[in-house]
Amino acid sequence: MNHINLLRRAVENRKKYLIHVLKQNFVTRESDRLNEWTLSELEHEWKRYQKERNEDIG
Repeated sequence: MNHINLLRRAVENRKKYLIHVLKQNFVTRESDRLNEWTLSELEHEWKRYQKERNEDIG
């Protein structure tokens, strides 16, 4: 039971972090709905943004 709570807490912390950086960088027009996204969706959006940003640089 304790491992489940740790995993849940880790997932929620990662989601909070990704929501914060996505909003901070104005990555998506749906920033008001990011709380509804899954961790996988948030990770995908963040990776897409990083790839796009790196292509713009070089």
